[in-house]
Amino acid sequence: MTQGSDRLNLKIFSFAFLGVIIINLYVFKGMFHSFAFASITAGTFYPLHQYIKRRFKVSNELSAFIVTLLIIVLLVIPVIFIILQISGETVGLYSNLRAGLSVTKVKQFLFGEGPVGSFLISISEVVGIDLDLNELYGSILSKVQSYSGKIFGTVNHWVSDTISFLFNFLIMILAIFTLFVEGDRLKAFAFKLSPLPDDQEQKILEKFAQMNYVTLICNGLGGIIQGLLAGVGLWLAGFESIFLWSAVMVILAFIPLLGISIITIPAAIYLFAIGEQVSGTVFFLYTSVIALLVENWFKPIFMGKRIKVNTLLLLFYIIAGMGTFGMAGIFYGPLICIIFLTMVEIFQEYYLPRFS
Repeated sequence: MTQGSDRLNLKIFSFAFLGVIIINLYVFKGMFHSFAFASITAGTFYPLHQYIKRRFKVSNELSAFIVTLLIIVLLVIPVIFIILQISGETVGLYSNLRAGLSVTKVKQFLFGEGPVGSFLISISEVVGIDLDLNELYGSILSKVQSYSGKIFGTVNHWVSDTISFLFNFLIMILAIFTLFVEGDRLKAFAFKLSPLPDDQEQKILEKFAQMNYVTLICNGLGGIIQGLLAGVGLWLAGFESIFLWSAVMVILAFIPLLGISIITIPAAIYLFAIGEQVSGTVFFLYTSVIALLVENWFKPIFMGKRIKVNTLLLLFYIIAGMGTFGMAGIFYGPLICIIFLTMVEIFQEYYLPRFS
């Protein structure tokens, strides 16, 4: 066979192989998040799987089953319970908001004798502008109702799609078990497919596993601590739907720099606005201390010498990830960030010197 024929065959095969890959991606696009979270979870718990297999001298399949069952108990069941609780509280909170945003109550809050009304009147007198209260009220009310409706409509959509949620969780659990059982073979297969040297592929895989641990375990525990303690503060301050807000803060705690302040600062401002200055001050200081201790003491100790990324850079990646993937971007953003930084490090170490 001639060299020209070899090149033609290679081109035909490359196009055919690329077509097969595109078809597979299209077929499995609906399971992308399930497979992605399965990879993140399996990568985090894989050392435990290996430890159980070596320590108790059990089979690979039995160790995979034990760890998968542990993941179900620690993650899946609590998540299902939390979603069911959030569903009820979301409906109740939305009803309370609709009632609280009535014409009389909003006018009294904005233009009555309370702190907000007095502040608006003072501002208008200092600036020398006569506020059209009816027009201002109408604009504020329509915006608040619109945004609250969108937010809680989205949450209810997620919660109500129970069948899809359970199906994706089932796929994720099956994928996790498969990754535990076939992990070594899948790793060897992926290394054969990749054109990179094995040591560079191993470096990327190790960084990926470390970021999984930091994102899921370290940030997860830190988020639970912040969400629960801040939820206690909301309860003591007299807020309702505590379970819902605590769950939201657990998720928001994954976002660096901002974290639970996305909820706690507006809550403190609200307490000030309704005349509860002492409660607002105590609540703000309490939640700030919690966030500072977790971010600057708990997480650094728990992470140890594991991977560290610039906080501001990580924030940009999380925001970009959320813009692309939704809430899943909280997890995808850090992984994309660390893979990119690792590739840059490999380039600088192995390939850049060749161009010098």
